[in-house]
Amino acid sequence: MKSKIQEPVKKNRNSVSNKVFIIFGFISALVAVTLATTPLFKLAVAPIIIAFVSGIIILLLSKKQKTKTKIIQYIFLLVIIALVLTIYKGVFNTPEIENAQQLEQQDGENVEGSKEILEEIKEDF
Repeated sequence: MKSKIQEPVKKNRNSVSNKVFIIFGFISALVAVTLATTPLFKLAVAPIIIAFVSGIIILLLSKKQKTKTKIIQYIFLLVIIALVLTIYKGVFNTPEIENAQQLEQQDGENVEGSKEILEEIKEDF
């Protein structure tokens, strides 16, 4: 026999777990978007996965409880934005080399230094 006291406790537990996953998913989605816009975009993959999994768990819990939460759509929207930015930066990111002329001069000096060392070795033999 189920008592009337046990039913609200069960609903309260589901409500608390639902809120925890909502907060966790929303925070990780915001972190993912923030990381996706910075030069550390490669680190955004982990929060994207965490937010996506949290969104799916929230979706399953809301279907089980037959409730609608608008926050699920916001979490998935942020995940999609972060994923698009991360993929875009991964594909179109070209490393910028500052002072390319200095690097070329150093490379030329290194080649000349290597030639001198090789000539000294040849003279020794």
